[in-house]
Amino acid sequence: MVLYVTNIQAQEKTTQAVISIEIGKRFTQYSKVLKEERELLIHLPESYKKSERHYPVIYVLDGNNHFEHTRNAVNLLADNNRIPESIVVAIPNNEGARTRDLARQRDRFKAYITEEVIPFITKNYRTLEHKTIFGHSMAGAFVLNYLATDTSVFDNYIVASPVVQIFNTEVITQLEELFITEKMIDKSLYMTMTDEKEEGKRATKAFKDLIQLLQQKAFKSLKWEYRFIPEQIHMTTPYLTVYEGLSRVFKDYQAPRYTSFEDFNKRGGMDALQVFYKKRGTTYQISNEVPDTVIRRLAYVLLDEGLTKQAITLFKENVANYPQSAMAFKALGDAYEAHNKLMLASKAYQKATELAQKQQSPNTNYFTRQVVRIQEKL
Repeated sequence: MVLYVTNIQAQEKTTQAVISIEIGKRFTQYSKVLKEERELLIHLPESYKKSERHYPVIYVLDGNNHFEHTRNAVNLLADNNRIPESIVVAIPNNEGARTRDLARQRDRFKAYITEEVIPFITKNYRTLEHKTIFGHSMAGAFVLNYLATDTSVFDNYIVASPVVQIFNTEVITQLEELFITEKMIDKSLYMTMTDEKEEGKRATKAFKDLIQLLQQKAFKSLKWEYRFIPEQIHMTTPYLTVYEGLSRVFKDYQAPRYTSFEDFNKRGGMDALQVFYKKRGTTYQISNEVPDTVIRRLAYVLLDEGLTKQAITLFKENVANYPQSAMAFKALGDAYEAHNKLMLASKAYQKATELAQKQQSPNTNYFTRQVVRIQEKL
């Protein structure tokens, strides 16, 4: 058997161009604390220029390594309402200065962050008081030291593969002292570590001792969590940790989800839901109204359990509160259809379609199909 291979060249001309995407701005400033030039990498949310809102800030150590993937994680999570839109500030290392800053002279570097970096960001950008810090490896130990020695600066701490064993596991002693002296530590801490063969015996043992301390002596107000990441290496844990860590430390932002009407009632019902959104609104300076999407999800739970009349009542209240929401009307149509009130369902679907057309929604064709489908039933 002979195989003939023929190369066919396309007649059309092809062109190529470099893809250039702006991910942030680079700033250089002289640090009086460190007595040297330092860089900052800053990414602003897409909505920043179009709004007057203030935003939480996420500070990233080893910024030259972790700026881009942190920015990607923040944007994806914010787009899906897992975290608030946030400003990302990455602090790169100067050549040869990483160990000096994060270990030998860490108090000096902390002073640089507290006295120069944060004030610079606060002065030049619309920021909330709410701040998160991320660090990996030696920077992870630095973040833990920050928590242990000054709880006033950050709200959330995210740590990947920290070298807790540095300075003879001093940070464990510091945290133990913190738990004795502090009565309330309303902070969030998320940490990861991979296999011992990758992290090393000393690092793994020190980290296990840290976990044991947290289990035995940390106050309940310190919301901490540890995740073991299998089949990774020391240098790859940060990428998973940033994404997962942000998802976990911002749980106070994420919409509650209910598995059943009983679950909803056990967790305090509508009163508890409204309290949650009032607190969320205060923390992040956003609307404290219960969103349309949350009410719709709850109403669909009722609908799935056969509580059709209650679901219709909730859907109708949602339409009254959000009269410009095409999805609210579509959902009301679903409830009417489930209750075999087809004429009312048709009207609701028609209203959803009209709103979608007016708003140039990508769901317009979908809503139109619902109108056609329900009219065939009439």
